[in-house]
Amino acid sequence: MKYVEKYKELKEILPQGVRGSLRSVALDALYLLDQAKGIEAPLNKPRVQFLYIHHIFKDEEKSFETLLKKLSENHQFLSYSEAVDKVLKGEIDKPYISISSDDGFKNNIRAAEILSEFGAKSCFFINPAAVEITSYEEIKKYCASQLWRPAVEFMNWDDINRLQRMGHEIGSHTMNHTNVSTSNEAFFIDDCHQTFDIIKSRCGEAKHFAYPFGNFSNFNEKGRKIVFDAGFISCASGERGCHIQHDRPLLNEELCIRRDHMVVERLSHIIHFLVRNANTVTVSNNLFPY
Repeated sequence: MKYVEKYKELKEILPQGVRGSLRSVALDALYLLDQAKGIEAPLNKPRVQFLYIHHIFKDEEKSFETLLKKLSENHQFLSYSEAVDKVLKGEIDKPYISISSDDGFKNNIRAAEILSEFGAKSCFFINPAAVEITSYEEIKKYCASQLWRPAVEFMNWDDINRLQRMGHEIGSHTMNHTNVSTSNEAFFIDDCHQTFDIIKSRCGEAKHFAYPFGNFSNFNEKGRKIVFDAGFISCASGERGCHIQHDRPLLNEELCIRRDHMVVERLSHIIHFLVRNANTVTVSNNLFPY
């Protein structure tokens, strides 16, 4: 029995391949180009930028601290609910960042502690079915079938309540990391209501939802309606982008939160995408594309 505990181990099991290596080189070059053009003006642009992680393994902790220190130079950290509220009300007067996490791995406890050291509060999107799994063999099977990765230990409900005591929020990521776009409508209705009820019962409230896999193609209009009918007040994608002030207040059901995924060892790549997002953002980013 051996859970993956270091990012180095994960990369050895899931190597990025030639395509990934070429992409990494290209992003390094784009970051150098960003620096030549100047990154301070875009980073200081008033906007709300949502970022998210999946894990902070032991060998990522220092990089995560470095990243948060860098982000704090130009941005004010907001809790997830505060950030959602800023976009909905159109009260975006400076650069803000909100960080969240998907899948509920146990190493996120350390991520929460590091975030708290910087005064940053996160939303941790969990799959309640995974929280209930305790045996290594079942976790290994779940990670392989639902997350396409080797076994990584999940948080339990005591861990999740500990995050709440630190001031962090808990959101839904479906019961079993389900691809909403390929799910039967009746199935997803049941799934959404079930996760809402479980999280509200266990955590006191269930406000935020983030759909798995994150692309617009992994969600749809029916799914959007189901999420808000279940009682959630926000719905997040994993599409890159940020949010600027709209020309009117937005309804909760209109806002499609864009979140940039972070691999924390690649600080230059993260900064490149923040700069690109700031330079290309429009008010249409605030809305669902369906």
